[in-house]
Amino acid sequence: MKHYILLSVFLLSFFSFAGKTPKDTSKVEFIQAYFNGKSDHSYALPGNESKDQWDMIQVIVDLINSAKYSVDLVAYDLQNMRVGSALADAKRRGCRVRVITDIIHREHAPRFNIPMWDTLRSAGIISFDDAGTIYWPDGRIEALPKKLPNSGANLHHKFAVIDKLSDDPDDYYVWTGTMNLTYTGNWNTNATLLIKDSGIADAYFEEFEQMWGSNTATPDPKKARFHKDKKNVSNNLHYINDIKVEVYFSPMDREKTKPSISERVTYLINNYCKHDARFIAFAISPNIAISEALLRRSARGEISLFGVIDPAFYARYRKNNDVWARPESTFGNRMILPGKEVRKLHSKTLLLDAEYPYDNDHVPVTITGSYNFSLAAENVNDENILIIYDKKITNQYYQDFMGIMSRAKGETFHHYPEVDTSVWYDFFRINESGIIDVELATNFRYPISLLGVDAPRRWGGHKDTTYFYSEEAKSFLKDLLKDKSLRIVGVDGEGPFHKYGKYNAYILAKDKNGNIIHINREMIRQGYAKHSSYYKQNKDSIAVFQELESAAYDARVGMWQQPHMVGQKVQTSDAAFLENLFPLNINTATQRELEFLPTVGPGRAQIILEYREKKGGFKKLEDLERIKGIGPATLEKLKPLIIFEDPVEGH
Repeated sequence: MKHYILLSVFLLSFFSFAGKTPKDTSKVEFIQAYFNGKSDHSYALPGNESKDQWDMIQVIVDLINSAKYSVDLVAYDLQNMRVGSALADAKRRGCRVRVITDIIHREHAPRFNIPMWDTLRSAGIISFDDAGTIYWPDGRIEALPKKLPNSGANLHHKFAVIDKLSDDPDDYYVWTGTMNLTYTGNWNTNATLLIKDSGIADAYFEEFEQMWGSNTATPDPKKARFHKDKKNVSNNLHYINDIKVEVYFSPMDREKTKPSISERVTYLINNYCKHDARFIAFAISPNIAISEALLRRSARGEISLFGVIDPAFYARYRKNNDVWARPESTFGNRMILPGKEVRKLHSKTLLLDAEYPYDNDHVPVTITGSYNFSLAAENVNDENILIIYDKKITNQYYQDFMGIMSRAKGETFHHYPEVDTSVWYDFFRINESGIIDVELATNFRYPISLLGVDAPRRWGGHKDTTYFYSEEAKSFLKDLLKDKSLRIVGVDGEGPFHKYGKYNAYILAKDKNGNIIHINREMIRQGYAKHSSYYKQNKDSIAVFQELESAAYDARVGMWQQPHMVGQKVQTSDAAFLENLFPLNINTATQRELEFLPTVGPGRAQIILEYREKKGGFKKLEDLERIKGIGPATLEKLKPLIIFEDPVEGH
């Protein structure tokens, strides 16, 4: 009954303003979509090809560079220095620049974030976070005695409002979409929008000033409102020329008076969609109303349903036997697949009737923004979403969707970063499978496999099963590469061969004294790998690798100490270790033990150890919120896995 009343209130409130013409005084209006993946332009309407494979960071940089009066930016994660430099330049030429960020992500990547904050400070820019902390240009950090409510939730917005200080509404612009302003944002599959419309700019500006807490250059933490404490903006319905656009912000407020994004989208699926629905989802929880409506209508045969989900979340759904990963979602009038992008499938987009025959009375709809299809997005996190009624915009998103679906089916492949064979790369890591992830672009690592080398690796990423000698092989490779720079080459000194989402290459490692090691050769020579005949190789390398393998076998070095075990699957040492690990005493756990906790990697484990040493331990679950990056959602995951025994008694 409660849900019915809320829905009724929402629909009444929605339709009460739906007939009004909102205040909109801009003379020139437009909306432009940008995509960084490769679209399938064969689905384009005449003259309507999407702007694909776009440098979408440059779009926001150009917009900031064009600002004459003001820049108001909200960024879940602000790292990319092209954006930081543009903000600093805008401030120096006299623009008012205001920046709001998420507290959790403010310092989570010091290598990239510290230059950002130094640049903003040196330009005189004040920044503010969703805990109510002010970061002053002189280096002072002014925090509230008690953080603002729900600061552990995500400030997941990504939007900018340009030149709202101007007296001319034709100067107003909005940039928004699904992309974080990081170095990897432009490699994750995303979509962004540039909008020139004073009404929509007013709505986003109103949302910004609720969070900023003032209409001046200085934020007011006492009046700042984030998360559930925000009110609805004045207008949700707008027109860009003749294009109807609905704009909403989450989460639901404490009094539940705001329009519900979940209920609005569910209503459109149930009552507007006639023919087909398509979604691109970083995450789409199976048990939310949006998913249930899509599944129900497609099960009845009323609509066709297509979707592509980020592979990490798809794997989670498969593990839980959720409907998105079950057989019934891949046949008949449904086709739901995991993505095969170059990195994360980060878009959050739903298309209604993208294939429906267009007429004057029914237009297709694009639903997109920062809003993930989840309960957290609806009830906890700061999000924004646009519902756009337009055949051209929806057709552009449809082209993007069909490109993503084609890659998910393995019919086409994503663009990937190029290797410069003359460069010595300094930043890399060894992943769980023993493959080298090299930073080919700023903060963007890409897998490089050793050409001609077959080293034992962890089987399928499982923690309980692996191939014999995989841990030893990975450890040896780490030691070989430690404190070295890498050069990546292919056959006959040319560029490396790319296949199945990774490069296959010969890798040279150089230490600080200029000594060079041939990594492929050394892995085989020391008995940590066999020769692999896959892919084209240098003829002399083939002969050398085969000779080295025979010599290692004869000498019984490395894995050849037990040749009968080579290629066999074995239980990892972690499997037995984990059997008796939980519940884990958080006050006595070692670094290695802490790393097995959900969301606790090496860095956070070290912070926990440092906190224990400084404070003497944790007394209760809530004490863990003092560890950076741990909020209410993480506490729920940790609760059944940890205990809080006295540090002394635990020994």
